[in-house]
Amino acid sequence: MSHKLIVTTFLVGAAIFVLSGCSASSEAEKNPMVEESKMDTEAEKPAVEKAEESAVEKAEKVKETVVEKAQEDKGDEVKIRVNCGAYEPYTDKAGNKWLPDQDMEEGRKWGVEGGLISDRGELNIADTNAPTIYQTERYSMDAYRFIVPNGKYTIRLHFAETYYGISGEGERVFSVSIDGKKVLTDFDPYKEGGGFEKPIVKEFKDVDVTGGEILIEFTPNIENPEINGIEILSE
Repeated sequence: MSHKLIVTTFLVGAAIFVLSGCSASSEAEKNPMVEESKMDTEAEKPAVEKAEESAVEKAEKVKETVVEKAQEDKGDEVKIRVNCGAYEPYTDKAGNKWLPDQDMEEGRKWGVEGGLISDRGELNIADTNAPTIYQTERYSMDAYRFIVPNGKYTIRLHFAETYYGISGEGERVFSVSIDGKKVLTDFDPYKEGGGFEKPIVKEFKDVDVTGGEILIEFTPNIENPEINGIEILSE
């Protein structure tokens, strides 16, 4: 082999070696930068999530504070209005909110014991801010029970004779007791209301609750007892 050929071969090999080294060096420099960038991104992600969680936690704490403040302001005040026999809540013309009926079950603070319900739809109920209350009724029940703080209460019982099987006085008669004390004796909704579809409200003030509950009991005489609405209001 000639001297010129040997030199040429050596120069080509050296060039290849240099180029290979540059390429490897470039990749070595490039990849660490990519990995470093990824690490930075991963490092930032928890910080962002943590910031978001902190904002949510802060909002929840504010919400809890507002609820607690409202409860403190309310204290032991009780306002329970029950639309007896109804499945849906109702707001009357005066803005009062009425709860749908429910059975008394474990864990509940109020409910009815026994009885059936009837919905008679649109009725010609006048002289009241809550005509819808008298479209439904609970009848043949034993009692309504309310778990409430001890104190003084006003209790209003709403009645109206809307059953087409009753056409006059004396055809539905029953008695009502509150916490064992009879408050209505031989009560006749048709007679007391002055006719068919006539609302009548019986109000009892200064009901003194000492045992943590109000028990409203119904005793039949003629036909089944019935009731359309109940209000329990702390004084």
